[in-house]
Amino acid sequence: MSIISSSYGFDLNSLEVLGDLLRQSAYNGEDISCMLPGDIREVLMTSLEFSSQAPTLSEGFAIVTAHWHSAGDFSEASQRRLGQVLSNAVARAQVLGVQHWDDTFNDVVCSKFVRSFTTDNEAPSVGTMHLRRSALRAGFVALRRVGLFKGDPTLDLVLPPRSSLTARAASDDEIWLLRMNAVATRASRQPATLALAETSATTSEIPQIRARHLDDPLDPTMVELPGGKGVTKRIALLSPWGAKVLKSTVKSRIDAGVPDDQPLVYSGDKPDGDSPQASVCKALSSIMRRAGLYAEPDLTVRSIGFWAGRQAFEAADTDPVVAAALAMGIESLDCAASRIGYTWDAR
Repeated sequence: MSIISSSYGFDLNSLEVLGDLLRQSAYNGEDISCMLPGDIREVLMTSLEFSSQAPTLSEGFAIVTAHWHSAGDFSEASQRRLGQVLSNAVARAQVLGVQHWDDTFNDVVCSKFVRSFTTDNEAPSVGTMHLRRSALRAGFVALRRVGLFKGDPTLDLVLPPRSSLTARAASDDEIWLLRMNAVATRASRQPATLALAETSATTSEIPQIRARHLDDPLDPTMVELPGGKGVTKRIALLSPWGAKVLKSTVKSRIDAGVPDDQPLVYSGDKPDGDSPQASVCKALSSIMRRAGLYAEPDLTVRSIGFWAGRQAFEAADTDPVVAAALAMGIESLDCAASRIGYTWDAR
């Protein structure tokens, strides 16, 4: 097993010790990972590269935590929240006899954790079960990215839907999973497509967006959405993750000599002849499928944009439904309330 040398400023002998410390801090609702030197994260993610044995639960937890920090798919507060849930999952797995992140950490173990009673000895709510499953999935994604795990034992873990709606707003943990599963290739602009969808841009608006629609193409924070059928023209805020993705997208386009007037995520030269809107739908559906969310009965590609409305709703000091409607470009307050799962008598 690889050893973390004292040159990194640690008096630790192995990843196992560090993993235990990180897991305990997450369990206590704290975050000591921010104390790690930046280069230690690379060591954590590569130190098991030449080991023939799967990482122990503590080692794997340390690697997952380090990967979440280096990838930047979600905020540090979100990392702490998921880290605490994943720490509980690791503790549960240990009780069930699991020692390594291998095929013994299977669907049965995952299901038992997801459905386990809370500390108050009560059955978990639907939301709690979904969050637990998301934390496990985020952990498996991180380990797959560094070649330390294959597959995802939660993919067949079916849970009750979070709502009775045909299309609800995606939850924060679902957005995090989508970001982690957005794959960038020459033929795919999935991260940029998702970054725009997060702003509430519809599948018909996204193909129309060009670099000039960003407030600052080299360091964007906002995007001008063109509007269309059922939605009005509006200015939308980018999430920190979305801003980083679009900044990188614009830079790569400049380096490749792509004309400024070409759409950010649709080139128009698809061999299968898909329309711009169909191309965007395919990209977002692919991300959802990879994240294990495609089969959720109340989750569609529209749910990503509804999340932006929910964010505006929760951030508003006054008239939250109006804020959500403006964010989504919807003139009907009833329609906006429905899309974010708000009922007028709930407040």
